Amino acid sequence: MRDKEKVGLVVADSTYYDLLEVSADASDVEIKKAYKKKAMQHHPDKNPDDPQAHETFQKIGQAYETLSNPNDRATYDAHGIDGPPRGGGGMGPDMDMDDLFASMFGGMGGGFEFDMGGGSSSRQRRKPSKGRDTIVPYDISLEDAFKGKKVVMSLERDRICGGCKGSGARPGVEPKECGNCEGKGTIFTDRHIAPGLLGKVKSPCPSCHGEGKKIRDKEKCKKCKGSKVVKEKKRIEFMIDPGTEDGERIALRGEGDEEPDIPAGDIIFLIRHLPHPSFRPQPSSPGSLQILISIRLSESLLGFSRILFIHLDGRGIKITSRKGERMIQPGSIWIIKGEGMTIRGTKRKGDMYIRFDVEFPSLEWANQLEEGNGVETKIELPGRKPDLKIEGQVVERELSSKPVN
Repeated sequence: MRDKEKVGLVVADSTYYDLLEVSADASDVEIKKAYKKKAMQHHPDKNPDDPQAHETFQKIGQAYETLSNPNDRATYDAHGIDGPPRGGGGMGPDMDMDDLFASMFGGMGGGFEFDMGGGSSSRQRRKPSKGRDTIVPYDISLEDAFKGKKVVMSLERDRICGGCKGSGARPGVEPKECGNCEGKGTIFTDRHIAPGLLGKVKSPCPSCHGEGKKIRDKEKCKKCKGSKVVKEKKRIEFMIDPGTEDGERIALRGEGDEEPDIPAGDIIFLIRHLPHPSFRPQPSSPGSLQILISIRLSESLLGFSRILFIHLDGRGIKITSRKGERMIQPGSIWIIKGEGMTIRGTKRKGDMYIRFDVEFPSLEWANQLEEGNGVETKIELPGRKPDLKIEGQVVERELSSKPVN
């Protein structure tokens, strides 16, 4: 080791700083910038004729890993390379400099492209922790969303082949190592990753589809034809709870497709509400609904008492508006409390917003007034609309005291 002083800062060893060509008091930004420059300069793919390129590239990565971690850097400054073990997230024996390089350059937009799932050429491809999820769009009526619904259906999914236990081979046959990738599951192909820079990009082996092993056609399992999985139909059930929202997801854990040595993924039902001819959601009010109701001028002025609409669960909603109590203006919105959808995660319900449209008398009715020519004539406004015909329950509700503008 050697002591070295730079800009007033004394460190036990300056090797890592020298490798990156930065001072001992360099900032994190300066260290990162220096690493990018040196890594590009000494990457083995850019220096295929330099036998020391790989070793230099590894050393540069080790220097950056140490100096980019505050705890490791402080320990290194105090003790040097051979000091106490540095444990703050620095390089372990399995750290891959290609992975580090890819993490540094992969998002820079310069044309770099790496298979981060492949690891280094000395390691097998990493398997996912879970199988892929299956998204199933599922349309429901607003009535079903309001009341809730039990869904029973059959689905087809992949399951591990029972004939070969997921090996894809006939009994007594062991898959052979793929000669194309030498059992690694990945290959390197040349690609231009920057002007004047030809790099090798890692990708799944096309011969074995990334498995690292192959089976000859005559040795494949007769049941699954070497695919390792077979189709299975299963009857599934799940509940759509009252108040289930448009765009909500219902997941059936572990009911998705299976793959060998990987836990099955999930089946996820994406709930979509179908348009309703009468009701629609009320914006900015959770669980609330809106409906357009048409009343006659006489009802607007003199009041009414009748079933205004039939709700999503079949109940008739009767409203009484007495003369002199209120006058309903065209386009005004009144509220019936608690007649909306169930609000998810609560026991409360949203409200029903009623937008009123007022029907004015016809031109023929107006002409009767003019034809009177001053003679006293009794001409009445058209009466209230008749009640809706309903066989189910009728409930009386009240409009809120104030309309919503």
